[in-house]
Amino acid sequence: MTANDGTVFGGACSVKTQVQLDSIFNIVRTFLILLILCVSSILFNKDARELVLEPLERMIEKVKLIAKNPLAASSNEINEAGVMCFVEMQNRK
Repeated sequence: MTANDGTVFGGACSVKTQVQLDSIFNIVRTFLILLILCVSSILFNKDARELVLEPLERMIEKVKLIAKNPLAASSNEINEAGVMCFVEMQNRK
């Protein structure tokens, strides 16, 4: 900027503090997003295991048990007790 008498004015300001604060904020935000993703991944795996894998594993165990002993399908013991308990009872007999 130049005045009427030819004097040139200039100004300078430092944005160092603002840039440092923005950098710290971005680092904190990155770690928070990382934390949220980790927690959600753990919870998703837990739900997937409980709702999908465990029922499939129980069903596979029941099919294997019925393949070994077809009469086991008609008994109520397979539904009342855990599958592994029923297998152990069959092995003891």
